[in-house]
Amino acid sequence: MRVSVGKWTKHKLMSKDERLSSYLPDTQYLTRSSLNLMLDKYNQVMVKPCFGYQGLGIIQISSLSDEDFELHIGHRKIIVNGKENIYDYLKENHFPKKRQRYIVQQRIPLATINNNPFDIRVMVQRKKNSLEWTVTGKLAKVAANNFVVTNAAKAIVSVEYAIGISLVNNEKMKDIVSDLEEISLLIAGQLANSYTNKRVYGIDLGIDVEGKVWIIEANLTPAVSMFKFLNDGSYETINAYKRG
Repeated sequence: MRVSVGKWTKHKLMSKDERLSSYLPDTQYLTRSSLNLMLDKYNQVMVKPCFGYQGLGIIQISSLSDEDFELHIGHRKIIVNGKENIYDYLKENHFPKKRQRYIVQQRIPLATINNNPFDIRVMVQRKKNSLEWTVTGKLAKVAANNFVVTNAAKAIVSVEYAIGISLVNNEKMKDIVSDLEEISLLIAGQLANSYTNKRVYGIDLGIDVEGKVWIIEANLTPAVSMFKFLNDGSYETINAYKRG
């Protein structure tokens, strides 16, 4: 039976592995009730389409007071008064008329570079006749000014450079890089149980200012062109793995 490739399904699959559970942000299937509960629990949440791509449709909701909430959509910010009105506002103005499903997620407090959040893309691949997963590339994506998602990236840099110029404790750099790779390999191994024919994953991970790694997303058809910007050989390695 075909397994859904949506964010909610992948989250549930990853959460079955106890080694990954502590790296997963609190995530719920979006309903009016779950949105209100998550807003009560966290000051900021992210609403994401289960089948979105390139960051389209992702909305950050922040509690400004007991009654006022800020919706950050793309580069725009909108104030909605009354928690009970947020779901209706989203449904009327931002959810497509077709039946799209969404998740609501605890916002990960991403580390920043000059106030712009960044996250990490780790490529994990295996060759055609091998079950062994290998990290073939990793980079940092820095969000453009006034954006909360890094898909609108203003810069592509190495992971070490991003950590080095951020407020993350540089003494933890070696451990953080090791965690990024280890978690990505665990994700690939876990998802491979359900997506048996997949040979490549693009794992998006976040780092908070304390150096803790968070799982953002596991992409099943990741773009690789961004690795051209690094000139570190990873783009060529990724394509070599794709060929065989």
